[in-house]
Amino acid sequence: MSIPLTQLVTQKTGAPPGMVGSTPASADGTPSPGAGGFARAMRDFYAEVDAAVAAHAPVCVNRGQCCRFDTFGHRLYVTAVEMMYFAKGLADRPLAPTDGACPYQIEGRCTARDHRPLGCRVFFCEERSQAWQGPEYERFLARLKEIGEAFTIPYRYGEWLAALDEAFGPVEGGADAQASLRPGARGP
Repeated sequence: MSIPLTQLVTQKTGAPPGMVGSTPASADGTPSPGAGGFARAMRDFYAEVDAAVAAHAPVCVNRGQCCRFDTFGHRLYVTAVEMMYFAKGLADRPLAPTDGACPYQIEGRCTARDHRPLGCRVFFCEERSQAWQGPEYERFLARLKEIGEAFTIPYRYGEWLAALDEAFGPVEGGADAQASLRPGARGP
């Protein structure tokens, strides 16, 4: 059975009473994301990922151009665990993908850096990074599966832009709302 991502995000990030993940702990005593344990586990996980990647000393040679997926002809994939953390962390500023690009990459900068998925942290375009990226990604993907199991989050793996669409749906204000996030832009 496939559970829609919108349902998972709602259930685990602030569901009404009676829904899965809405209590501080599940019936078996496992802490739920609502208890702060999930966010803490993800922050610790991403700190470990970032340290492992930094040990390889990669260099970003494209300044975020890889976030334009259609232009570069590649895709980014994410798990439901990553999307749940991302959606909770950026619930106050959901953005819809446009033109086959990540909407959080604005003027060469990632505006969702603390919550960005594993693939954004591990994959670099430079040639010397190619050898270690795959093994590191697989190692940490296995850890994401473990985190999902610990917090009873069903495993799902899907394309990033489609997952953003599914998690956030149509964004009120469209392109005008997204333009307000550009550096130096003034809010209403």
